[in-house]
Amino acid sequence: MSQLSNPPHVSATASARSAAIRSGALAAIGTWAVVVLPALVGWLAAPEGSLGWFSAVQVGTAIWFVGHGQSIGGSGVTISLTPVALFLVFVYVTARWGRRLIGTERAIVSEGEWGRVARLGIVPGFVIGYSGAAAVFSLLTLGGSVTPGVAALPGTALVPVVALGYLLLRPGDPDAPGFVRGWFRRGPAWLPSAWAIGWRGAGLLFGAGLAVVVLRILLNLDEVLRIHREYGLSPAAGAIVVLAQVMLLGNAATWVLAFLAGPGFSIAAGSVISPAAAHPGLMPLVPVLGALPGEADYSSAMYAVVLVPFLCGVLIGRWVDRDLEFFGNTRARLLATSVAGAIAVGAIGLLTWLGNGSIGVERLASVGPAVLPVVAALLVEVVAGGVVWAAWRAWVERGSTGTATPTRTGSGSRAGSAP
Repeated sequence: MSQLSNPPHVSATASARSAAIRSGALAAIGTWAVVVLPALVGWLAAPEGSLGWFSAVQVGTAIWFVGHGQSIGGSGVTISLTPVALFLVFVYVTARWGRRLIGTERAIVSEGEWGRVARLGIVPGFVIGYSGAAAVFSLLTLGGSVTPGVAALPGTALVPVVALGYLLLRPGDPDAPGFVRGWFRRGPAWLPSAWAIGWRGAGLLFGAGLAVVVLRILLNLDEVLRIHREYGLSPAAGAIVVLAQVMLLGNAATWVLAFLAGPGFSIAAGSVISPAAAHPGLMPLVPVLGALPGEADYSSAMYAVVLVPFLCGVLIGRWVDRDLEFFGNTRARLLATSVAGAIAVGAIGLLTWLGNGSIGVERLASVGPAVLPVVAALLVEVVAGGVVWAAWRAWVERGSTGTATPTRTGSGSRAGSAP
């Protein structure tokens, strides 16, 4: 009697799923080490403390959950403010493991099998492996001073999902799964390029906010160092405090973008820092907050800062114009530019939402900007900048040719139909 065996595609999918579960678990261990190792170093640097090394592991594990956008609580205090930079580090580490997995599995399956293997094997297996490791880590926090919330365990899937999305949602990549390329084929011809440019635009906006943060810290370095010295920490413990603040610079970048967009942000209940005025109020004793402006009322000229996101939109529009050929199709040019700008603002909106939250009680129960007003303002400013550039380019091309004849506007793909 002949033995029954699974079809080849079933075996390939099952094998990929098993490999993905292992890779997902290893990725979770890698991100966990990012916070637990510094926690242990901090414990070693404070020998006068009464807590044991396992308490340091418990605290580090709780911070690991916070870095995934989840909340932790203890002694009546809830912390839900996600360090944006830590979240991005987790995504980077996870994406490295995911890239290795995808490269290995892609090399051993055919083009026809790849889409099914990625959809049914790699994606679910990787997320299951990562979440399984998270379940083990949650056990370490039992009996600790701070513990993750009820939704923390399934919520940790956000990091592997974002990492895999970054790796697989690449419509211009020939190694992308067929179903991904199929999604984008259903849209306009310019959609793949607008997708890529939108994510590049998100990096531009985030970089602009981060540059302002670094500049403010440098201009107020004396005040920042004065607050840091008040802690009286040893060099090793001081390094841990500095590292913790570095992880919050991403949050500060989104707060700066909220300021540049117009609505502003708050550090504590009742405080506001916007182009209209700065009323920070009583702030927590965190050195980096020494870079915030003091009590002041600004003139209406301060609203000129909205030109920063507007100019970012202009640059996004220039990228769209450079990478695509529209052949006189002004409507396609404007629509592609608007979609690219919206994608950029949407990514920043996600980071702003993650970077908001609670770091205590009462006045510190809500820290950060109001997400919806900030996203709405940024969307108007960025898209307006891109549309102004696109309209100007269309006007220049029509003026130089006198007709809407096909005009080469970039070295990229076709995005509009010839008239």
